[in-house]
Amino acid sequence: MLAVDPNFKSGYTQQFNFQLQQELPKDTVLKLGYVGNLGRRLDTSYDVNQPEPGPGAPGPRRPLIGIAPLVVGTSYNVSDGLSAYHSLQASFERRFNNGVGFLAAYTWSHSIDNVANAFGGADNGPIPQDRRCRRCDRGNSGFDIRHRLTYSMNYDLPIGRGRKYNLDSRLADAVIGGWAMNVIFTSQTGLPFTPTLATSVSNAGGSRPERLKSGELSGTKDPALWYDTSFNRADAAWGIPRQFTFGNGGRNILYGPGRVNFDYSVFKDFQLSERFKLQYRAEMFNLFNTPQFDLPNSSIGNPNAGTITSVVGNPRQVQMALRLAF
Repeated sequence: MLAVDPNFKSGYTQQFNFQLQQELPKDTVLKLGYVGNLGRRLDTSYDVNQPEPGPGAPGPRRPLIGIAPLVVGTSYNVSDGLSAYHSLQASFERRFNNGVGFLAAYTWSHSIDNVANAFGGADNGPIPQDRRCRRCDRGNSGFDIRHRLTYSMNYDLPIGRGRKYNLDSRLADAVIGGWAMNVIFTSQTGLPFTPTLATSVSNAGGSRPERLKSGELSGTKDPALWYDTSFNRADAAWGIPRQFTFGNGGRNILYGPGRVNFDYSVFKDFQLSERFKLQYRAEMFNLFNTPQFDLPNSSIGNPNAGTITSVVGNPRQVQMALRLAF
């Protein structure tokens, strides 16, 4: 069953930024700025007929029992979501000159909201956990990435520069000189996820556990055990909520693995004639075949909790191409 809030309104955002730029020697520019974004009246939906926690069959505990006794789930569309994004953004750039150009950029940011991603994805757990306290789902956005560093460079390789050839100079330049390369390096921290109970005790749908400790593991993390999964014991990080209640564990309180990627390409242009130009390209994606791990199993009480069993993205890929321009 579908329902829409009679006061449903269109959402809007408020964007603001402040930036300082400084030109430096050798054709370089330093930029430092603050960028913010506030989302208001964000649309979302939830089951307005979710039963209240309690014993017995769920039917009598559903709020619409009096007017629709046979209805189970009711997707209710509302526009009361909120979000806030704040970031520090810095970049250092050299415009392409004398065969070299690069751009290094770093972002330190935090995004908070109380709704799931508009187009799905992310590991938000049950949202809302309790329809009676939807503000309790305010937490890190499913796409929140705290740190991200990127570096890209274009470089004309000095192959054949300053050398003399017995060949005709034009043939030597066409075969040996004129090579260039591109480099793109990306490093970022991981995405958040929500620990959930493998077996809910609320009797009202999925719920989160009691959070007794941070749940983070110190030192180097292992995909075989990414976070502290100790459960239901004296020194545990997680506990079972009281019968017929929801746990106090928050939404998106832990973070998964970060990602590192290095792409590289090399290419050369051959001027076949005044009109025709042939370009050879060799491109390597994820050059060092760095594994990009997915989020760990977040089901507390499950024997596989804390383990990572899949990867995202692609392994190393190499492709070569010829491009004719005219």
